[in-house]
Parts: sequence; structure tokens; C-alpha cells
Amino acid sequence: MPTPAHDAAWVVALDVGGSGSRLVARRTDRASAPTETRPDADVALVGPPVAIGPGGSDAADVVAGLLRRLTAEAPHVTDVRAAAVGATGLASLVRDPSALHAVLSTGLGSARSPDLRTAVAADALTAHLGALGGRGGAVAAVGTGAVALGTDLRTTWHRVDGWGHLLGDLGSGSWIGAQGLRAAVAAHDGRASGASHALLAAAVRRFGPVPTWPGQVYTRPDRAQVLASFTPDVVAAARADDPVARQVLAGAGTHLATTLAAALVDGVPPLAAATGGVLGAGPLLTGPFRARLAVLRPDVELVDAAGSPLDGALHLARRLAHDPSVVGHDPWLTVAGPGPGAPARPRGTSAPADHPTPHPALTEETPDGR
Repeated sequence: MPTPAHDAAWVVALDVGGSGSRLVARRTDRASAPTETRPDADVALVGPPVAIGPGGSDAADVVAGLLRRLTAEAPHVTDVRAAAVGATGLASLVRDPSALHAVLSTGLGSARSPDLRTAVAADALTAHLGALGGRGGAVAAVGTGAVALGTDLRTTWHRVDGWGHLLGDLGSGSWIGAQGLRAAVAAHDGRASGASHALLAAAVRRFGPVPTWPGQVYTRPDRAQVLASFTPDVVAAARADDPVARQVLAGAGTHLATTLAAALVDGVPPLAAATGGVLGAGPLLTGPFRARLAVLRPDVELVDAAGSPLDGALHLARRLAHDPSVVGHDPWLTVAGPGPGAPARPRGTSAPADHPTPHPALTEETPDGR
């Protein structure tokens, strides 16, 4: 790999979620505009998913592991000006976001990166930044879990779902997998409705005999991922015209549309997107999703996602490196390092209308919000 020029700085972005983790380090000229990068110099790493245990999320451990690998495999990545991480469960399962800031600072080395600024964001925010490219609107992020964020990136911030596989995450990979397994159990028990013998056969191939399933699911700290691992089987059965599997995918699309519509509160521009691997199920899910959203919010423009949550983390890191005015917004974003502090605000509230907290470094909106 080529050695960077003397005046080249770096930004590091991480996406840490229930389906896995990713890191990218990208070189950027200090004198250039924030969006001018040298993609040929990217360093990319992949790592394990987040696990949830009695102490909450192990996101800090996942980030620390990726940064150790970055140091070992790419020692030329020095003078890191900014690092941003989007983490699942930040608002509920990451008990102390400052621990992630500390891991970023330690892992990137204060001696190697004396001017480092760090950002810790909810994965819903990085998904939003990636999907809409810094424009206001609402984005549904759908992977192992499901969450939607509606925001103008200034004063209005509204979360919908993201409550985990027991309380919510409707339409997510874990939800689809769980619905598929319920249909399989119904077939095993001989129930008259909601049963799918195709899904039962697929589940037995994947998990073994039905009586072993509770032990395989309930005792695992990664049970959401275990449930989501059955989603490809549900999709395959649906594509083979199994009526129950098709109904599950249609239900997922309807749930996701309802979630996204609920995020489009007053103050959020009528622009929306969805992002995440579950959408790869195709028209059997996205068709009902689009149809239901059109009924619920016919005024909203639904666009394809411009980028991924990792792209959103990169967007945030670049802005953080070049604009000292970037500040935090609890619980979506905290910022540490040289520059303005991050004003705290009670969770679930917005900045008062007469004292807005603009985010000029996060948003790239035209005056109409598009």
C-alpha cells in the first residue's frame, strides 16, 4: 500500500451493528474541501457483530478490536483528524458513550493523532446521513433490528422503534426470522392456521429438531442475530410461493412503512428512504412497503438510499475534521476533542424553537429541505 504524503491527514469511520462491524480509514488532504478524498488510499476492515449481555452492548470492545487491527495492519494511518462511529443501541444499550470516545482516542493514539476529534452516533443517525447524504427527512434502517429517524438535522429529532427484538424491531431481520420460526412451530404442532411445512423443513435443516430450538435461542446473548439468520430461508420459501412466507414478508414491508411514516413528524421534510440488508428480499417486501407508505403519506418523496450507514459515518467524520462548529445532540450524537462542546438535552426532546442548535456540518439541504 502506498505511503501517504506528508501533508495527508486521515479520517476513520466505523459502523457497529447487530449484523457485523466495519471500519474504513480514508485519506484526505487537509487543505481540500471536506468532500474531496482519495479513495484509492482506503483501508477497510470487517469485524464481529455487537453482542448484548447483562451489562448492555459490547460495542466498545468491538471498536477496540477493529482499531487494534488497524494499527497492526495499516501502521501508515497516522495524523487521524477525526473518527466517527455509528453504534446500534446507543440510546438504550450503550450505557456510557464516553467509553466509546475513550476507545477511539486510545486506539488511534494521542501521540499519532494529537488533534483527533471523535464522534459517537446512534446507528440511526449514520444510516440517515448515508441514505439522504446530509439532507433532512426520515430514514428507516433495517437489518437485524429496525429503527427510523426523522429529523431536519437542526431542531427536530424523532425516533420510531429500535426497541429490540422483544419489544419492537417490527419488520426487521429478527422479526422476519421469528415469524418464520413461529410458522414452523405451528406446522410441527399441527395447528390449523399460520403453519408452513416449507418453513418447518427449512428450520429443521438450519437448527435441528424443534425441541432443541428454545435452548438454541433463549440462552444466547446474540439471540436477535440467531433469529435473523432464518430470514434468508423465509425469503427463499416466499420466492417458492409458500403463502405463509409471502405473508410474513408482506407484513414486514407494511410494518416498515408504518414505522417510517411515524417518523415524518411536523418539522421533518417530506423526504424518505430505507436502507439495510433486509430490503434485499426484493419486491415481496418492498412492494407492500412502498404501497403502504403511499397510503399513509402520499405527500412524501421516497428515494433510493444514496449510501450505507458506513458512508454516513464517513460523512460525519469528514465534517468533524473540517468544521469545528459540529456539536452533539443527545442522545443521537456526542462529540469530543478540540472544538465546541456537546450541549446535553433530555432524551426524546428537541431544541427550543427560539434557540435552535443548527448542524451546518451535517446537513447539505437546499432551502426546501430536498
